[in-house]
Amino acid sequence: MKNWIKILFIVIAKFVAAQSDAVNSPSDSLFKDSTTISHILDDDPFLEMLDSLHEARIFNKNPISYDISILNIHNFPLDSIPEYPDSILQLRMQDMNAFSPIEFTFNGKVKRCINVYGKNRRHMLSKVMGMAELYFPLFEEELEKNDLPLELKYLPIVESALNNTVRSRAGAVGMWQFMYRTGKYLGLEINSYIDERRDPIKSTQAAVKYLSYLYEIYDDWLLALAAYNAGPGNVNKAIRRSGGKKNFWEIQYGLPLETRNYIPSFMAVAYLLNHAADHNLYPVKPKFEIRNIDTVVIKQPLHFNQIAEVLCISNKDLAFLNPQYKRAYIPIRENDSCKYFITLPVSLIGDFLTNEETIYNYKSKDLKTTPVDIYANRREVVHRVRNGESVGLIAQRYNVRISEIREWNNLSNKKYIYPGQKLVIFAKKNSSTHGYTIKEEQTYNGYLYYTIRSGDTLWDIAKKYEGVSANDIMKLNRMSARKILKPGMKIKIKST
Repeated sequence: MKNWIKILFIVIAKFVAAQSDAVNSPSDSLFKDSTTISHILDDDPFLEMLDSLHEARIFNKNPISYDISILNIHNFPLDSIPEYPDSILQLRMQDMNAFSPIEFTFNGKVKRCINVYGKNRRHMLSKVMGMAELYFPLFEEELEKNDLPLELKYLPIVESALNNTVRSRAGAVGMWQFMYRTGKYLGLEINSYIDERRDPIKSTQAAVKYLSYLYEIYDDWLLALAAYNAGPGNVNKAIRRSGGKKNFWEIQYGLPLETRNYIPSFMAVAYLLNHAADHNLYPVKPKFEIRNIDTVVIKQPLHFNQIAEVLCISNKDLAFLNPQYKRAYIPIRENDSCKYFITLPVSLIGDFLTNEETIYNYKSKDLKTTPVDIYANRREVVHRVRNGESVGLIAQRYNVRISEIREWNNLSNKKYIYPGQKLVIFAKKNSSTHGYTIKEEQTYNGYLYYTIRSGDTLWDIAKKYEGVSANDIMKLNRMSARKILKPGMKIKIKST
């Protein structure tokens, strides 16, 4: 009690001293012009001290230790990699299984993944264990709120190693690795400036929502996790191929190879983080923890460099704490009902609020016009691939980029499309999806006769007519793909 009285006296003394300084300080304007800072106000010392007392009272009772000499309870040499017999690993996994609705299993595949992560990816795991102090409280809060197993917090380690900005070769983005289409369906905002798949809070809420949905479908957590990775369609096919079995281990060989390894990897990561000291694994201290960051609502468009220069925080730290803003810019639309937040160290929240107008006005001439959501004027079209079509031709037809089609449909650069395949296209509302129809040059007996021009190819000609492929033209005119097209030659095209 005496200690708290002493602290209170110190707080009051500092507050009185600060007020005295404020009275004696000159009442100059904050700015000489919009691009020069003449004076930055300090945070209210009394409130600043209250923040410190709150942190001390709440968090310092159970401090987090990164001291290996304390964490190394087995006194392992730092470079040693402990190994255990299968019986010990199985017993530990059974203990985990007893306290989780997720069925943790020990088998050859899980053991192999434990060895991969426990031997080859030790540095990554140590880094992730440190980062867990920033993200796991957020995951656990959302999972608990929705009555989901807390062990699902290990999932984004397998997905992305807790990297908010990572993009897979297939186009999945963020810590929870959402494809564009899935993210949009789950209500995440994705445009030229903002990608909420990279937002730790919004993406976690979306992931929990999606996992809940998948569990409702399968009533089995391993199948729900498999569907999260491979998609419900692939899991349903594997169930059908197995004759209706609904056990992951029985249908695994009907699933993609990545998904077959996904579940064992999840179990291995969960095991190693629950038995880190037993495997001589220790966290690397992160720069930020959940206890020393907070959010504040942004009221006007803002560049990161405005905050960085006024509050003396690096752009790198701002980008790390706010990965959802892809271009280091926070757009605010007029009469926008959405609220945009920025995450800052707790120590700078008071400074931001005290100097908010200063920050908004600083270098205001550099502010860009409010960006427009590039998907706001688009509509979803399902395109069925025809013979002879390529991703490039389809992109031209709908006036979109090849990379966009690949991202929307989980197509890697090495993945080919095939006739009959359905592709989702977000076409511009003011563009015609009927594309490249042209005025017929000649019509005879229900066919169009096209006169070859210099530079024409069968594929160029096919894309001018809706529903016509290069193969259709070749069959109708009994020609091969090697046929040389000469200017003036006429070819027959079926009427569209």
